[in-house]
Amino acid sequence: MASKKSIVLVDDHVIVRNGLKELIEKLGPYQITGEFDNGPALLSAIPFKTPPDLILLDFSLPGMNGDAVMAELNKKSVEIPVLILTLNREEHIIIELFRSGVRGYLQKACTAQTLQTALEEILRTGYYHNEFLTMSLKNSAMNKKSEKEKVLEQLTSREKEFLAHVCHEKEYTYEQIADLMKIQHRTVDGYREAIFEKFGIKSKTGLVLFVLKHKLFEDLQGEKLKV
Repeated sequence: MASKKSIVLVDDHVIVRNGLKELIEKLGPYQITGEFDNGPALLSAIPFKTPPDLILLDFSLPGMNGDAVMAELNKKSVEIPVLILTLNREEHIIIELFRSGVRGYLQKACTAQTLQTALEEILRTGYYHNEFLTMSLKNSAMNKKSEKEKVLEQLTSREKEFLAHVCHEKEYTYEQIADLMKIQHRTVDGYREAIFEKFGIKSKTGLVLFVLKHKLFEDLQGEKLKV
């Protein structure tokens, strides 16, 4: 029998933690090996005597939100995958979480099946984002040079330039990207929809995660116009 994957829970509500623990341990070969009710408590336990396979982190914590916890984990060079639970649906916040190293996020109202899928995907591939389930199926059927090379081959020069602007830390809007690329807004829409179609992506968040997951950012910089 395969050993169980260890998971640490961080949530300030005892009832929520108890419910999550009971649910997660029923979903698969998982064991909750640590529970914390705030960010500082988690951080004080690092380095772990036995590092868990995953940290399930509530975004809204008293005194220190999930983004601040991620910043501290990065300072400590913690490489344990983090799955965020959140009520927040603001795209720019979700994008920043992925930029900070979060490997996936779930709405707190998600189903048990979605939670199970997220745990499986992060532990298997390193990331969870529902849009990437479709893309992973496409990629598995591709003749592998390297996944990164295959992705880059499917992008035109202007699509790469578009992606470079999308992923810029200034978080340009599509209208601003059209100005930067000196093209009409509907042409930008065309680049976006083409990439959506090629890789099964459905949102701006998905585009950013697509670049982060495949480590494309440096490759895209050569295509970006000087601004």
